[in-house]
Amino acid sequence: MDMLTIERLGGLAGIGQPGSRIRSQGEQPLNALSADDRASVEALFRKPPSRRQAAPMMRDGFRYRITRSGEAGRQQTIEVPEAAVPPALRACVTDSLT
Repeated sequence: MDMLTIERLGGLAGIGQPGSRIRSQGEQPLNALSADDRASVEALFRKPPSRRQAAPMMRDGFRYRITRSGEAGRQQTIEVPEAAVPPALRACVTDSLT
């Protein structure tokens, strides 16, 4: 079973950046997502947006780092703008102070 770890980065507070005291993270089993959301996630891992496509992100906007952990401890990580992330993944992220 694939497990997704989702981190929200950036924003006005610089979440997840060096010196930030806020960490935004969540986990979601891939098989708990709807078929449409699973297809969106698979598409992101198959062909993540290039840096050039992600460049028009809003100033102080969020980006998401998504790590997929699968069989045999194999991991794959992508970083995408907030607009590319399915709502179900955005909803599982919670903030905490470090």
